[in-house]
Amino acid sequence: MRVFRFLSALGAMTLMLASAISQEKSEPDPDRMQAILVGVLNRVNHQNDQWFEIGDYPRCIQSLRMLHEIYPTDYDVASSLGWLLESTDQDAEALAVYVRFRLENPADPEAPFPEANYYFMKRAYALVPPLLEPVIHMALKPHPNTFRRLAHAYERLGLLADSKRVWEQLIKLTPEDEAAKANLQRVLRKIKGELDPPKR
Repeated sequence: MRVFRFLSALGAMTLMLASAISQEKSEPDPDRMQAILVGVLNRVNHQNDQWFEIGDYPRCIQSLRMLHEIYPTDYDVASSLGWLLESTDQDAEALAVYVRFRLENPADPEAPFPEANYYFMKRAYALVPPLLEPVIHMALKPHPNTFRRLAHAYERLGLLADSKRVWEQLIKLTPEDEAAKANLQRVLRKIKGELDPPKR
């Protein structure tokens, strides 16, 4: 019953939007259209939260699939959809979502992270650097987690000089990052032979 009410409300709002557009002889008022769209999306997101809270992941996934088609550049939508797919053992589709998001957003320094993180968590460390190394050199820097994942991947691969370089780059960007400093010190000790080689 709740789903019927939700779909009815969504359908009604869609009809209102279509009606508003058709009744305008000239271009519709952008502010009005934006307000209607925001209202629809708020309702969809609220319903997604309710479905998630009661564990109705299939409906959440269906809704996020729809949102991903509407907003292919939205990081939160793509990453949430992929995470839910992974959580429900639909890894192939999750990876397809991550790959598509990266390919459709080549100028976004955050775009490769979900795919790279997927590989990292699967211990496919060699697949991480080709995705993340290019974006740390972009003018618009990615989130620090990109540097962290890349540095850890290099360390797991035994490429300690590269791991050191990436940690140093991150520390230049975020000098207050004590965890990054500790990680750099660990890598330096491995380079000096003071610690065991990294486990792959």
